[in-house]
Amino acid sequence: MRNQGYNLDSICSFIGITRQAYHKRLKMQHEKQDIYDLLEQIVRENRQIKSRAGLRVIYHKERLYTLLGVNQFEQQMSMRGYALKPYRSYIKTTDSRGHHYKYGNLISGTILSGENQVIVGDITYYRGVNDLYYIFQFQDYYTLEIKGLLGSKNMEGVNAERCLEQVFTYNKIRKYNHLLIMHTDGGSQYRSHNFQNKLCSAQIRPSHAKNCLENGLSERENGIVKNEYLVDYEIKNVQHLNRILSKIKYQANEVWPSKTLGYKTPKEYAKWTRHMKSEERPVKVVKEV
Repeated sequence: MRNQGYNLDSICSFIGITRQAYHKRLKMQHEKQDIYDLLEQIVRENRQIKSRAGLRVIYHKERLYTLLGVNQFEQQMSMRGYALKPYRSYIKTTDSRGHHYKYGNLISGTILSGENQVIVGDITYYRGVNDLYYIFQFQDYYTLEIKGLLGSKNMEGVNAERCLEQVFTYNKIRKYNHLLIMHTDGGSQYRSHNFQNKLCSAQIRPSHAKNCLENGLSERENGIVKNEYLVDYEIKNVQHLNRILSKIKYQANEVWPSKTLGYKTPKEYAKWTRHMKSEERPVKVVKEV
């Protein structure tokens, strides 16, 4: 209307607002743009640390609720091109051939009220600069803490054993009185004599998933490790990979909050629930597939 020759007073009269209200709204709009610019910088800084950090995770990590609501934050940052695109994986890492040490799914429908009741594990692959690597991972189902994370150039069972040793070191416990279930797929790495002997010595009960849906949490965590953390690095060798995995383990457990845990970090959640009576702790139920 201004381009067609109407003055500001006639435009305000037509819309039904005062000239003062027009300038007030214009000022508010400029202030909002300043806030959005600041938020964009915060997102950029977080993405420099972790390029696939989710917008909602950044919102809670930086406690941005003092500035605006989460939906408005996600909408504005998405409009500026910061929404994440999905990722896919294709390489098979499970070999379930053979008949020794096969177990049923012990965790389906289980009610959990604390740490070290169910630990899930799986293997994924990662293609570095010059080679293909395999990553072994163990995660506590209740606290979501990554308790074992190990890179290797092969999928041999000895790597599963070394990753299990990381769990013992993380927990500072080597005997579990048959209260802990170790849930994995039916891969040969987890059905080796040595791995099963370690579980038996630690008084841990083995459990096997029949398909990827019965080990969904571990599958999801592998995707996060590979596609949200490792994507920011150019891995040169297996030693470099394990240094980075150690850093990722720390960041996942102690830096980045989780929506599932009420936007606490896994370490914070474990500490929070540890000081509660068992009947007061939040309950988690392993989904039946």
